[in-house]
Amino acid sequence: MKIKYDVKKIKDIKADIVSSVTFEDQVSTKMHWLNTLFKGTLDTLIETNDFKAKSSTSILTYLGPDNRSKRLMVIGLGNSKEVTLESIRKSYAAAAKRLNAMKLTSVGFEVPDLAYIKSVTNASHYDIMQAICEGVFLTQYSPKKYHAKNDFAPFNEVIFFTDSPKYTREASEALKDAKVICDAAIVARELENEPSNFLTPDKFAEYVKKSSAKAGYQVTVFDEKKIAQLNMGGVLNVGKGSVNPPRFLILQYFGANKSEKPVVLVGKGVTFDSGGISIKPAAGMDAMKMDMGGAAAVVGAFESIARLKYKMNLIGLIPAVENMPDAGAYKPGDVIKSYGGITIEIDNTDAEGRLILADALEYAANYKPKAVIDLCTLTGAAIICFGHLLAGLMGNDKELNKKIFAAGEKTYERVWELPLYNEYDKLMKSEIADIKNAGPARQAGTIMGGIFLKKFVQDKYPWAHIDIASVAMGLGESTEDYHTPGATGYGVRLLTELLKQYSH
Repeated sequence: MKIKYDVKKIKDIKADIVSSVTFEDQVSTKMHWLNTLFKGTLDTLIETNDFKAKSSTSILTYLGPDNRSKRLMVIGLGNSKEVTLESIRKSYAAAAKRLNAMKLTSVGFEVPDLAYIKSVTNASHYDIMQAICEGVFLTQYSPKKYHAKNDFAPFNEVIFFTDSPKYTREASEALKDAKVICDAAIVARELENEPSNFLTPDKFAEYVKKSSAKAGYQVTVFDEKKIAQLNMGGVLNVGKGSVNPPRFLILQYFGANKSEKPVVLVGKGVTFDSGGISIKPAAGMDAMKMDMGGAAAVVGAFESIARLKYKMNLIGLIPAVENMPDAGAYKPGDVIKSYGGITIEIDNTDAEGRLILADALEYAANYKPKAVIDLCTLTGAAIICFGHLLAGLMGNDKELNKKIFAAGEKTYERVWELPLYNEYDKLMKSEIADIKNAGPARQAGTIMGGIFLKKFVQDKYPWAHIDIASVAMGLGESTEDYHTPGATGYGVRLLTELLKQYSH
């Protein structure tokens, strides 16, 4: 896709379609201005007064043969006093999806008055432009890869334009960065949507190794023999029931002196989760190919950070497994030992993600990290708690949690903090091991996941746990915003925004 930021008048933009934007309280003035500019083309639209410029709405008209673009779309941004970065994303996304449906390949999007939007939102010119671009770029993906006839066509050329030379530097920089970040989020979506018969743990590792060479980070892969040598009992036991053996991926990006402590990202990489011996119900099990949403987010974050060349060091740890009910699978009642030597009584084999994360969180201590952040589709209880609007945030460091919350608000990949009170610990108590892998049914399910993981962190480093089961999938049926069917790629934009604070 060719992208461009142009300082030109709308009449001078040559594309399949050119767009203009307006707020609902300014729509009459804008429509009359456009009508004068395009010599009466909008007479009927003005006369009928059908277009109110509500947020995420648009109206289309055709221009005369003397114009460089043959079509004009007017995009509504809603009430000018209520505009937000998210409403801007959604308005541009809705317009982009409409243009994709029309099979248009060359499009021009007007950039509104950034100074005015800044006065309402208190966001920077860079952030406003980034939101505009995200609305467009995040729509340029379809999960129709395996359709015999894939009729989705992303744009070939996107021109963002304004007739004002102000803020050209900030806007151009935001455009370039947004393209990188959105491409990385789409990488995460592609991984999550990939069928599990094609994306086994080994194939996942192969994909990441190949992609890393282009993006500029390194990957080391441990096979099942190395995992056994390291006594990673969680990864090894969860993977025992599958004909596709587990893998443990270490991603490394060095954008600063190697002596500088890194941030470590940990991603749950269950490429398919049947529930194991504690098998899941059939309904909805097909979505369990996306139980590696945390791993996909970590890969996406590395794709973004490496291409943006952040001046920091970053480590990614991804245990990749299939959880299957083979005759050799681990069972309820078994006791296994983690990488760090903690024994775990298996209460439920469908609480497998926390077992592989336990090994990764203990392994993370080897890097003496500034902070460790894990992302995982850990508990269905997160959906009960938050619906599909928020992810659950827990951790042992208030400042880290505050940074994550702020990054979530800005990117609209939002989180909400839940407690990890010590009083919950007793609910995970085992009579025969150091801890059980599941608490009492229907009690604080999302918190129980965090309580279990806390045992393997033990305040060795600042740590945050983000349960993304509520947001990694299930948002994509909307046609009104920048999500697409299937996986959301949640976490890539959040992590990229967060890690910017560690770059120097």
